[in-house]
Amino acid sequence: MELESRIAMLEAESEIRKLKARYLNACDRKDPETIRACFAPDAIIDFPPLGEFDVDGLIGIFTQMAISTSIIDSHHGHNAEITIKGDKADGIWNLGFATINPEDNSFRLLAGFYTDRYEKRAGKWLITYTRSEPRKIIDGKIEAASVSASLLKDSE
Repeated sequence: MELESRIAMLEAESEIRKLKARYLNACDRKDPETIRACFAPDAIIDFPPLGEFDVDGLIGIFTQMAISTSIIDSHHGHNAEITIKGDKADGIWNLGFATINPEDNSFRLLAGFYTDRYEKRAGKWLITYTRSEPRKIIDGKIEAASVSASLLKDSE
């Protein structure tokens, strides 16, 4: 492979990593316009058990579950495996997610995977498909003298 091709692949991978970080950080900042800008207009979002929807559907669910609440989220995407195929790419990310509801001191810990597809359109990488598959979900409560938790989903 020519040096220029190798550099182009590295640049594409770097841009995709930045795109995913921008999306995850926008979720934590409760910034729906930045979230929207990470996706192609015709993107498909598949988040079981919430369902499959378009970008407007994602923003609607996000507004209901995050923006209109006092919850604090922390999304961590890591261990990315990105395969570049010209102006298209596939990615698998390990997701670590935590949310805290300060109103009732409840929390959720989630481990899962994102499976993504990306496309470079008009010189910009965008998410065209994403699926988030939870593997483990733990819900809990922080009390004055204790923490209690229960495993809700165990896919292993």
